[in-house]
Amino acid sequence: MAGTAFLPWEKWFAWLVHKVAVAIRRRSHRIQRERSLSRPRNWPQVEGTVERINWDISNPREEVVYSYSTPQGYHAGSFWHWFESANAREIRVGDRVVARVNPADDEAAVFVQFSQRLT
Repeated sequence: MAGTAFLPWEKWFAWLVHKVAVAIRRRSHRIQRERSLSRPRNWPQVEGTVERINWDISNPREEVVYSYSTPQGYHAGSFWHWFESANAREIRVGDRVVARVNPADDEAAVFVQFSQRLT
């Protein structure tokens, strides 16, 4: 309905539900990331380049799309970068990333960390 006015308690309740939902998503992502990093410890590391950054309007995060090359060709991957005050790193297109690549399947990669910026 256009022009619907919410009562103050309704606005507060919506704000609270959103904060709880974001906290649950963030925690779920952290657990999933820890599992992803623990599996491929012996996979070789490759360096890639950030190609695109997509902002997620409903969460304090952005999708970082990167590309990397292996002897079998060029591939792309992505990961979610959550905004945190403790890690206030600005990501730019052209930044370097380090990923671990599955030797049996070059399409399977896990983001590890950011590398030095390209100059």
